[in-house]
Amino acid sequence: MLIDTYARKTALRLGVSPEAVRAEFAKFKVQGSGFHVQDSESDEPAPEAESETPRPSDTEFWLLKLLLLHDDLVSWAAFHLETGWISNPLARQIVEKRLAAQTNETWKSLAAFLDECESAEMRALVTEAVAEDRKLPNPDQQLADVTLKLRNQFLDRQIAASIQRASRPETPEAEKLELLRRQQELRQEKRAPLEPLSK
Repeated sequence: MLIDTYARKTALRLGVSPEAVRAEFAKFKVQGSGFHVQDSESDEPAPEAESETPRPSDTEFWLLKLLLLHDDLVSWAAFHLETGWISNPLARQIVEKRLAAQTNETWKSLAAFLDECESAEMRALVTEAVAEDRKLPNPDQQLADVTLKLRNQFLDRQIAASIQRASRPETPEAEKLELLRRQQELRQEKRAPLEPLSK
């Protein structure tokens, strides 16, 4: 049902028949986290494609946009943002690189930063983040909100992992009590306002 919907939408956009699009969709066979293209000439499956890095969340993407388009905000981020809060590895790598350029005073320009990006994936994400250079209203408040949200999401992941570990039957009672205490600490931390990091 979902494939039919996408087939009709794609066909309309490309100006071809929905049947042709469905035939093309049928060539893609999902396996695990990646997919591979099934060669219509042969029954032998094609080798599985290298799995792509997952896309950053909207919050992480917005953080990239703010830090890459607003040089004046990066100093604040260096003192308030823990890069471990960013779950997407590629977004984390870009933010670490941008914060390091600020801290080491090696930032020249966005073009120079793009040239220093190690991978094509990284360059593509940086380019996408800065492509729409429209004026962002109140960017300093947006950065504070995004940073707080990333911190709270990180703490939520920690709490969930702690609950999961405590619920395992093989977890010793003493460890369960310690995990419960840790959950309370994390919840308290989540209620606290965003403070500068102790570096």
